[in-house]
Amino acid sequence: MALFYPELPPALPPIRRFRAHEIAEWAGDAEHIVLDFGKVLIDIEPRLSAESFISLGARPSFSVGEIGYKKHNAYHAVETDALSPAEFRQAFRAHLRYNASDESLDAAWNALLLEFQPWLLGQLRDLGQRYRLHILSNTNRIHIDEVKRRMGLRAYGEFSRCFENVFYSYDLKLRKPDIAIYKTVDRIVGVKDPARVFFLDDNADNIEAALQHGWKAKQFI
Repeated sequence: MALFYPELPPALPPIRRFRAHEIAEWAGDAEHIVLDFGKVLIDIEPRLSAESFISLGARPSFSVGEIGYKKHNAYHAVETDALSPAEFRQAFRAHLRYNASDESLDAAWNALLLEFQPWLLGQLRDLGQRYRLHILSNTNRIHIDEVKRRMGLRAYGEFSRCFENVFYSYDLKLRKPDIAIYKTVDRIVGVKDPARVFFLDDNADNIEAALQHGWKAKQFI
């Protein structure tokens, strides 16, 4: 999930349409396809969270990357499970002019989450007939709990079954672009040759790290 700034960054372009045949052309003879979540499978707009936090009293010059809590960078720490959701909320409260409930904080944090493409499941099933599919996402429990709530557990289960593995950074306690996260995925999946993995992500740093690790990769923009 993308970093956001309450001074209101430019809106992101709409998510690129997910087309199984296009991704298969990029993946070629790979055995595995590893997909990012935000801006690949689900659209996001960080500006919406920025606006929500300003409404809760965040100063325009403040960015979430500055938030510290118990010697942690809170944004990174919540994505590696070094901070609990409760600690992450408390870190935010220290930077707001108004007292905000857990529900208000979660609503602001989750405002960046938009919608899945309506044709996504069909495209994933098509791609899954030719490749072994996996998700690898930098994210946090608050966002994923909200995705499950919006989709409903039955639909989220149907979505998850399109993948052999769903790797969230807070479960692995690692986040991209740390090379260790790509090595961990290889170990769990049983990848012997990294060149047999194709990775799709919207973040250039994550792509560069994957290429250095030996995966094939393309930036999805």
